[in-house]
Amino acid sequence: MDFTGLLKQLGSLWDQAEAAMIASPELAGVGLALALGAGMALLVLLISSLVRLGMVGRRLALAAAVKRDNEVGARVLIVRGFPGRQKSVANFIRRSVDAYLKDYMFGGPFRVVHYPGALEGDEDAERLLKRTDADLILWAESPRGAKGVARILSRPSNTFETQRPPITLGMPKERKDWNEALSRAMAYAAAKQFRPALGRPQDFRAERLQPVVESLLSILSQKPNADPKLLAEMVDDASSGALQLAFAGDDSWIDRSVEIARSTLAEINRSAAPDRWIAANITLGRALRLKAEKQFDPVMLRESMAHLTEALEALRSEPRFKLAESAAQAIGEAQKLLGTRRKFSISGGGL
Repeated sequence: MDFTGLLKQLGSLWDQAEAAMIASPELAGVGLALALGAGMALLVLLISSLVRLGMVGRRLALAAAVKRDNEVGARVLIVRGFPGRQKSVANFIRRSVDAYLKDYMFGGPFRVVHYPGALEGDEDAERLLKRTDADLILWAESPRGAKGVARILSRPSNTFETQRPPITLGMPKERKDWNEALSRAMAYAAAKQFRPALGRPQDFRAERLQPVVESLLSILSQKPNADPKLLAEMVDDASSGALQLAFAGDDSWIDRSVEIARSTLAEINRSAAPDRWIAANITLGRALRLKAEKQFDPVMLRESMAHLTEALEALRSEPRFKLAESAAQAIGEAQKLLGTRRKFSISGGGL
């Protein structure tokens, strides 16, 4: 290729363009404006790239710092989110955690870290969880057609537990519903993801359990416009927790446990939530039996038995229960056969 000839042609074109701009000041102004515009665009692009690199570096450094900091107890990350609806939801989550998470941590230490940037989907959240070794990650998403949701991902509590998927909690559309009761409910949801045992009140001593149950009853009495799944969990946890306090020997909780169990059962649609309906019947049956035990009441005992029988009949129609009955029957037959063979060997073949 003749580079010398090509350079001469380019030089000639430049001379012609320069001559045209000298002959026409308007054209020269347009060219200058275009050159300045291109320069400004390149400058903005350069600054944007530098800012983006700086944010990435900051996030990486913060993630490394969180992972190294293993002396603060639970590590809770709240991702700030994109400007707009995401950031508003994330700010509400942050205020809820800052104010009320301590009510459900039983005095254990924890640290809340406000993490810059945003997460898009479960895979992003799982990568951040591994990168930071955090115990909880909370973030906001704004899916199309929705007003915004809160997401919570927790680290497995032990090496044998598989990674649980994040939960999704819908936010109310009206800002007036973003109140204290909703904040406390959100904090409870976060604490329960960190400590699933909150749904097993029998695992706690009465003095630790009572403040949690009192808090749940207080929140529910304010009727927060929270996600229906979260409200159902809180109702069930309050009901089973009240019964556990009654069984722990606090007589003041016996009547309350019956009242709470009755209202819980009345709110449950059997066809929509059969498992919850069965559990609520068992809870109410046990509460009535305990109350009748303290002061004998045959009518109350019959009511207790009726609720327990209904729950048992519903369980018997479940395939899982039928499978369990088959297994129990097979075990019984095997034990019976084993006992017969032992008797046969001892008697030398005679019976």
